[in-house]
Amino acid sequence: MSWRQNKPEKSGNHGGSKVRIRLLAIFFIVFGFLAIVRLFDLQILKGSFYTALASGQHELYQRLFPERGSVYVIEKEGNKETLFPLVTNHDLYMLYAIPKEIVDPEETAKKVMAIFGLPEEINFKQVEKELFADISASTSPKLAAEIKEERKKKWYQEQLDLEIKKLADKFSRKEDPYEPIRHKLTPEQVEEIKALNIDGLAFQKEVWRFYTEKGLGGHLFGFWGFAGDNRQGKYGLEGYFDQILAGKFGEIHSERDAWGNIIAVGKNSLVEKIDGSDLVLTIDRAVQYKACQALYQAVDHFEAAGGAVVVMNPKTGAILAMCGAPDYNPDEYNKVDDIQVYNNPAIFKAYEPGSIFKVITMAAALDAGKIEPTTTYEDKGEVVYDHFHIKNFNDKIYGRQTMIEVLEKSINTGAIYAMKQTTAKVFTKYVKDFGFGQKTGIELDKEVVGDISNLDRRGEIYAATASFGQGIMVTPLQMLTAVSAIANEGKIMKPYIVSKIISHNKGQDEIEEFRPQEVRQVISPKAAAMLSGMMVSVVESGHGKPAAVPGYRVAGKTGTAQIANKNSGGYSSAVYTSFVGFAPFADPRIAIIVSLDNPQRGREAMVVAAPVFADIAKFALQYYNVPYDNK
Repeated sequence: MSWRQNKPEKSGNHGGSKVRIRLLAIFFIVFGFLAIVRLFDLQILKGSFYTALASGQHELYQRLFPERGSVYVIEKEGNKETLFPLVTNHDLYMLYAIPKEIVDPEETAKKVMAIFGLPEEINFKQVEKELFADISASTSPKLAAEIKEERKKKWYQEQLDLEIKKLADKFSRKEDPYEPIRHKLTPEQVEEIKALNIDGLAFQKEVWRFYTEKGLGGHLFGFWGFAGDNRQGKYGLEGYFDQILAGKFGEIHSERDAWGNIIAVGKNSLVEKIDGSDLVLTIDRAVQYKACQALYQAVDHFEAAGGAVVVMNPKTGAILAMCGAPDYNPDEYNKVDDIQVYNNPAIFKAYEPGSIFKVITMAAALDAGKIEPTTTYEDKGEVVYDHFHIKNFNDKIYGRQTMIEVLEKSINTGAIYAMKQTTAKVFTKYVKDFGFGQKTGIELDKEVVGDISNLDRRGEIYAATASFGQGIMVTPLQMLTAVSAIANEGKIMKPYIVSKIISHNKGQDEIEEFRPQEVRQVISPKAAAMLSGMMVSVVESGHGKPAAVPGYRVAGKTGTAQIANKNSGGYSSAVYTSFVGFAPFADPRIAIIVSLDNPQRGREAMVVAAPVFADIAKFALQYYNVPYDNK
């Protein structure tokens, strides 16, 4: 028996197998690496995109729709400063119906109205007088009260039945897939309606602007209203800063297949929204409230068509208060009878200023070195330009007068005399340098420039009438800004109402601060000091006496101007009454203008506007603990 050892056969594929194994291993390694990278991309880098898609509609809304910025004022307690919100956002709800799912429309309407009650616009006080008109004065108080209560209940039930019928009609529209019922429901109301367990009622969350305090003036804020299907800021701060308050919408970018499905390996991304920036105002809440209430009371008492009040720090240009009348509630902006009410009279309503403009005329003549406070002239009661006779108020003739007396007694011919010393051309330059005929730049929507175009016409008569505030149009804010320069050693400051803008970006707050901005040195400190003294004399010895504040030397000037008749081209019997001034004389802390439009129970500024100035000034000076300068 023989034995033979078998040798292994050589194979030509052995080396190739190893290569294939290596390539296969490399493939799986690369594939695994790419899979890990892709998973990292999907779960980490783009995780927010898919998380957003997988989330509920509300969460997606929150991630894509920015929150509108709030509006704050600074509250001070000792050395501590906190932000107090004047305008913010509230999540409220809209109730809507799916009529085809409602089984019993009338019963549903009764249950829902029991929670709602009557809408606010159905006001019992509007019909109260008519309902009780036949109750005799001789009727005993007890019986009268019983009759009134019975009629009130009957009226209420009748109105409620009408509202129930209207609602039941909406619930009965079976062909309508969606019927909005009521907006601005509170979470408590939502829970009450949910507890009814009625099919066909549903809710949608809505963001609404909320103005936290009433009586602070709607003109200041403006409102967030509808423009078609979209909402945007209009008028006031809301209009001027609309884009800044609005923020930026987020976006979802995705690649989809032919059936509209998202391709997981496609280029998909989520751009997060950026919330709107917040505004911090220069407004002082206490002074704002006082100024508004004083204006509203004066408009009511003197039966004026409207008015405006502005309070400013004359050294910085910071607006401390600004109010207009008639006013409106920004929460219910759609309930106004006339949309002209939206316009802020402090910056929108240009008017002939009348005698308050005489301080600008005196400023020009004093600064040009053409007069002194004690310079005299002979008043003959009128100045004649061709066939035009310009006279003093009430046709008075004063004889020899100083420039101080011209302001004290508000003499028209004296203002013309001061203008003529400078020449019409130089006077016009000063008027423009004081900022008239141009916007102040205040951060509020719808500011107008006024109209001083008459000063560019040939003939001295136009400068003559402008010297006492006739034939030109200014806004209350322009006038206050100019007079504040007199209180600020001749330096005119740009008025501003926003002290900070706080922006929010990726969790980081960026703060932009606004500082006082000097526009120009419009008159010399010497001229400003002399004119300030003359204005103090107006309050202490002239027509401005009702503007006096005990303990302080107040500088100011009255103005009563006839309102131009647009139809006839002349002047009507209606007037604007104004008072503008500052205090205290030694170190001015506040400057205020009060303007009332066509008061019916008083025609002179010393009676109508000056006392309102005194009321606001007294409050502000005491509120800021300003030391007396006239003990």
